Amino acid sequence: MGIVDSIPTRLLLQPLRLATAESQKRLAQAQAESASGRHEDVGLALGALTGAAISLRVQLAGLDQSAASLGLASARGESVQASLSSLNKLTEQFRSTLTGARNSENGRALSAALARTSLDSMRDTLSVTQNGQYLFSGLASNTPPLADYDAGPRQAIASAFQAQFGFAPDDPAAASLSATDIGGFLDGAFAALFTSPGWTSTWSAAADETPKLRLPSGGAVDVSSSANAPFAPLMAQAFSMMEVLGRGKLNATAFIAATDRALVLISQAQARLGEEQSRIGIGQSGVKAAQAEIDGKKPRLTAAVNALEGVDPYEAATRVNVLMTQLESSYALTGRISRMSLLSYI
Repeated sequence: MGIVDSIPTRLLLQPLRLATAESQKRLAQAQAESASGRHEDVGLALGALTGAAISLRVQLAGLDQSAASLGLASARGESVQASLSSLNKLTEQFRSTLTGARNSENGRALSAALARTSLDSMRDTLSVTQNGQYLFSGLASNTPPLADYDAGPRQAIASAFQAQFGFAPDDPAAASLSATDIGGFLDGAFAALFTSPGWTSTWSAAADETPKLRLPSGGAVDVSSSANAPFAPLMAQAFSMMEVLGRGKLNATAFIAATDRALVLISQAQARLGEEQSRIGIGQSGVKAAQAEIDGKKPRLTAAVNALEGVDPYEAATRVNVLMTQLESSYALTGRISRMSLLSYI
C-alpha cells in the first residue's frame, strides 16, 4: 500500500503546516504571558507607551537599590548602637569598681587588672565589622580602628612618664611623687597622648569622617561612628591611667588623686557615649522614614507598571487552552492527510 506523496498532497499539507507553526508560536507566547503575567513583547504590545513603561521600571529599580542600601544602613546602625551600649556597660562597671577600689587595701591591683581587661574589651568592641568593614574606623573601614595596647600605647605612656620624672612608674622613686606632681603629668604629657596628633599617632588608625548614606529624597544620614569620636579617647585615657599607675609605686595620696581623675574622665566618657548614641539614633530615624517612604511608593509604581505591561491572567489561560485545542486538531488533520492511500479511492 503506497502513501500518497504527490504535488497535490504536499500542497494540501503546506497550509496546515504553516498554520501549525504559527499556532505553536502563539502558544509559546501565550504560555509565557500566562506564566509571567506580562506581555511577552512589551514594545510590540505598548507601542508609543513603551517609554512610559521603561521609565516606571527605572524608578522601580532605583527604589529597589535604595531599599537595599537602607537595609544595610539599618543593620549598620543597629550594630553600632549595640557596640555603644556595650561600651556604656563597660564604663559603668569600671566606674563602680574603681569607686570601691579607691581606698581599699588591694585597690591598686584590682584597678590595674580591671583597667587592662577594660582596654582589651574596648578594642574588641570597637573592632566590630559588617561585610568585612570596620564600623568604628570611619572612612578607613578596611583598617582596625585601635592599636593593641601592648603594641605601642603602653610604651608611649611609660616613655612619657620616664621623660618627665626620670624613672619608670614601677620604680620605688615614684613613691616620692606628690598628688600635684602626678596631676601635672596627667594633665600634660599623658593627656597629649589622647588628643590630636597623639591619639591618631599612638592609638587610633580610624578616620574622623564617617560614611554618609544618601537618601532617595536627596538628604543624607549618618549611622556610623569612629574611634576618634570624643568618647573613645576619654575611655582609653581613664583605663590606661589606672593600668599604668595601678601597677606603679605611687604613694597613697598620689594614687587616690589619679583615681579621682580617672573617675572624672570615665563620667565624661559616659556622657559622650550618650551623645553618640543620640546622634546615631537620629540617623536611624532618618533611615526608617526613608524605608517607609519607599514602602509607600513601591506598590503604586508596581501597580502602574502592571497596568501597562500586565495581561489578564484568565484571558491568557483561555488563549493557551484554545491554542492547544487548535494544535491538537491541526496535528490530527495533518496525520490523516499524511496517511491517505490511493487504495482508499479505488
